[in-house]
Amino acid sequence: MDKFKAMQVFVTIADKGSLTGAAEHLNTSLTSVVRTLAALENHLEVRLFHRTTRSIVITDEGREYYTRCQTILAEVTEAESRLTDRQTEPQGKVTVTAPVTFGKRHVMPKISQYLSRYPKMQVDLLLLDRPVDMLSEGVDVAVRIGRTGNHNLVARQLGTMRHVLCASPAFLSAHQSVLSPESLNGLPAIHLRVLESPSEWMFTKGGKSQKTALSSRLTTNQVDAALEACVSGVGFCRFLHYQVAELVQAGKLVIVLPDYEPHPLPVHLLYAPVKLQTKRLRTMTDWLTGPLQQDLIQIAESGKER
Repeated sequence: MDKFKAMQVFVTIADKGSLTGAAEHLNTSLTSVVRTLAALENHLEVRLFHRTTRSIVITDEGREYYTRCQTILAEVTEAESRLTDRQTEPQGKVTVTAPVTFGKRHVMPKISQYLSRYPKMQVDLLLLDRPVDMLSEGVDVAVRIGRTGNHNLVARQLGTMRHVLCASPAFLSAHQSVLSPESLNGLPAIHLRVLESPSEWMFTKGGKSQKTALSSRLTTNQVDAALEACVSGVGFCRFLHYQVAELVQAGKLVIVLPDYEPHPLPVHLLYAPVKLQTKRLRTMTDWLTGPLQQDLIQIAESGKER
């Protein structure tokens, strides 16, 4: 069995939603598609689709395999394309999205360098603190912190991001007994709406999770406002690590209870597999990947903890 061809057939069946549609798209016979799928399922020893005379529905195992196959096929397409258009210069427009603060600090500088390197390229950068439906909103590349959501996209992991609890040095001097999540009960807190519940925070240690009730003095949907309040000593606040890394290094904020942090969130670069058929998308994803990975490493290594 040609495994690569079998993957192509399987992905096409999933995309088209039928065996007949896959056969037409691949310009082959229905019999060939059925036999290839059967051989693949026998090889994997799993059922990839639930099939009846009227419908075909992908299984949970099939959905997981679909995501992996998309990544593999996209990488092969990328490798082949590099050999054929190495001498051509990319041109056109790429739409990129990222979280607002992360985009300003870490994505925008890379975009500026990219535009200097490729003068025929245009970039539409959307900085949004909300999940973007890339396909319906016409986004080519997304930097996403947290769950990736759409399984039809290729997710290239760049690293991880901690979810840290911070306070100002002056505030901590007035509250010396913060040794555990329970110590936070009744102490003033700042709630950043985009991250979690306004009434409680989740903490994790040794595989066990616990919730701690909050006494929120300030609630806001803006990261900059929460940062200013936290630095001013209004209370504790929880941030993604990149949002406070510079302030921690400058001694204006201190990370507290690091042993109780939730599991780090994955950071991915997302794009549709078919998009890699264009050089402008390949150059953009390659341009962002290495530098952003390095930024995430530097963020992870930065900071003083208490």
